[in-house]
Amino acid sequence: MVLVQRRMLLPIDSMRWVAIVMTALACLSSVGSRADEPSDLEFFSQLVAEKYVEPFESGQVERWVSAFAENAIALHNRREPDRGRENIQQFAQAVHTMFDLAEYDVAVTDVRRNGTWAYTVGTYTSRFLFKEGGDEVFGREHGKFVLLWQLSSEGEWEIILDMGNSNS
Repeated sequence: MVLVQRRMLLPIDSMRWVAIVMTALACLSSVGSRADEPSDLEFFSQLVAEKYVEPFESGQVERWVSAFAENAIALHNRREPDRGRENIQQFAQAVHTMFDLAEYDVAVTDVRRNGTWAYTVGTYTSRFLFKEGGDEVFGREHGKFVLLWQLSSEGEWEIILDMGNSNS
């Protein structure tokens, strides 16, 4: 038995049309945001600052945890995963009950967005002090983090995965 493979050839005019469309799509994908729209890096840097860094730094645990989806997972240094907003809140509350945050600098360095999903990657420097006595907990720590975001049905970006770890 001999199988014959057929190839569908497009007329030359159709091939030109495909080439024009592909070229136009390539050009459009290389065009950045309009001047009045923030870039993904600017947008997510501001989002991380307002929904994550500022509330955590100031001890506003309820505001901080509101940035997380109900079924989010947090994978923080030196502990088992915290699954769900309630457990993430308990972790943050324990941190702020035991420690003062003497330093907390966060920089978003990379953003990738695809439809209703995005991730932010960056670096952090932190320094925690025991509330009793003021001794440093881990010393000045430098590390990296990734936040995975999902656009909710209400149109809000929510953290669904929070992972950070020290460089040392």
